[in-house]
Order: sequence, then structure tokens, then C-alpha cells
Amino acid sequence: MLRKILTCLCMLLVLTCAATVSAKPAELTGINAFDLDNETLRIEISYRGGKLFDDNVSIDESSGIVRVDMENTLPGRISRASGAQIQDDAKNFVEKVLVNETAARHTRIQIFLADSPDAVNLSLEPADSSEKKDARVVLDVKKVYVEPDPNANFSPYEIPNRSGRHVIVIDPGHGGSDAGAIGPTGVTEKSVSLAVSLKAQQLLTAKGYNVVMTRTTDVDVAAPGVPDGVELQARVDKAPPNAEIFISVHCNAFSNGNANGMETFHAPTAVQGKRLATLLNEELERLGGLNNRGVKGARFYVMTHSKCAASLIELGFITNPREEQLLASSDYQYKLAQAITNAVNRYFSQGGLD
Repeated sequence: MLRKILTCLCMLLVLTCAATVSAKPAELTGINAFDLDNETLRIEISYRGGKLFDDNVSIDESSGIVRVDMENTLPGRISRASGAQIQDDAKNFVEKVLVNETAARHTRIQIFLADSPDAVNLSLEPADSSEKKDARVVLDVKKVYVEPDPNANFSPYEIPNRSGRHVIVIDPGHGGSDAGAIGPTGVTEKSVSLAVSLKAQQLLTAKGYNVVMTRTTDVDVAAPGVPDGVELQARVDKAPPNAEIFISVHCNAFSNGNANGMETFHAPTAVQGKRLATLLNEELERLGGLNNRGVKGARFYVMTHSKCAASLIELGFITNPREEQLLASSDYQYKLAQAITNAVNRYFSQGGLD
């Protein structure tokens, strides 16, 4: 009798596990971001074909990035051209949305915000046939955003000792467990940013600069799985006290594969950071030849926490098929590295600290 009971229990366990594995995954159908009111941003992640429960969805928020991990899901079309929609009223707070299938039936959505939110509340909403809405994961993001004062005096660093070589920090974005954005054929942002940065290191070193790299291989700078703020602070901490320039190298991404061009960023009130971003922008336009999306102020962590002139550069859209091909080319990577080198030369030859 005991043997029969144990046999039945084992069979029941096997059937339960099989049912769990074969449970139909939900397929994501869209992301819509809009202002619910002046203080709340709402993000609706729509899906169909499966059912999600509270334990299928987890969120992590740090340093202005809201990361949503969804089990038993397929990214579907939202990782392609018809993906996230950021309504006009939300564009001053939502900078970009990235969607990646990080493992089988596991989708990660990263929402980059202009500033860290006060709170993020999660709820699950069923499908509503009367309003023709799919089932949704709903995030209500409580905003804490203060428009920077353009007249504020900003002195992010002390004038370094010019008796030695200029110290430059190059930060290849992402790496290790974080691939960053992924192009249509699988080219990763982390590989492009590292390749361009290493070439820039070579060129800058040949010009006599002391170049500090936040990473030189495909690794997390802090450790795999740490909160984003810890990883980003580890990159900032790589800069020695006498560092004069911090350049973070990235590739852009968008759900619409037609999005294109390069752009550069600086902290909103950083005078020398803006000057650095402008020089980088001019050189990238001249040598890279892509559509110029401009020089912009933003509150990216590595810029607002650096103690020297800092800029974050988006070399191009890795989600654009043509630009993905360019970004993966060693010849084009050298052009970008040369553009970075030219901008650094101009920064110092034209008086970077005047």
C-alpha cells in the first residue's frame, strides 16, 4: 500500500511539473507610456495568449532606471519596430525603453527616466473587450523631477595639476551580465561600446594621454546582478582624483527600427560637460557621418556623479539595421575612436578649463 501511495505521489509531481513547463507563455503586444497626471507617469505593458500572476512580474528601480522582469513571457513584436509608444506628454520624463529576451520565456524591460522616481506601484489588469484592451501589467511611477536652473553656478571639479599628462576616463557602457541594447542580427551594445573604447584608448595613449578604462573586457564593473546604482557608481569610482574628462560610450536603441543618428549628452548645468559634449558631437558628425540628433542635457548617473567634465555619447542606433552594420564594422569603430580623440585634443588645445 505504501509503495502505491508513493508511486501516485511521484506521478502527480511529474504531471504538475509538466503542466507548469508547458503552460502557455504570454506574448507582449505593446508598451504605452503617458502622464496620468502631473505627478504620475503610467506605463502599460500589454500582453495576450497567456496569464500572468503577481509572482511572474518583478520590478527593480534605481538611479532613474525601472527594470521589469517578466517570467513565462515572450517579447513578441515590442522588441521590433512596432514596440514602445511614448506619448508626447511623457517624453520629458521617459528617455528610452529597451526590451530584451534575456532567457527562454523571460523578458526584461528597462525604462530609462530623466530622474529617479519617488515610488513605483505595480498592478495587473485583465483584458477589457469593451475597450479593446489586452491584459496589462501597469506601472504607476511617482515622479520627482525639478527643472534645472539655467542660471545656477556649477563647478563639478577642481582645476587639475597640469604639470603631468592629462587623465582621461573612458567608460564602455554595459558589459558582463548586461548586454545593453541588441540589434536585429544580434550585435550587442556592450560589444560595440567596448570595441570603440579600446580603439580610443589606443589612439589617446599614442597622443600622450593617461587613459583610465572602467573595463577592458566583457565584465560587470561592480559584480553581476547588483542594483544599477551600484554598478554605475563603480564606474564613476574608477576615475582617479585628477581625472579631467569622463566619457561614457553607448549605442542608442528604439522600438522603431527606422530611428537613426548619433547624439551626445551632458549634465544639465555642467558648463565644461556641455563644452565636451559639443566637441564630441561635432567630431562624431564629421567622421561618423550619421544624422546628428544634437547635444542634450540629461541626468544620467555617470554624468551627475562624476567630479570632472563628463559626457555620455550615443554612437548610433544599434536597432537600426544599417547603423547596426556600421557599428559592428572595425573600420567604422576606428572612425568613431578617432572622433573621440579629436574631440579630446580640441578640448585641451582650446582651453578646456577657461
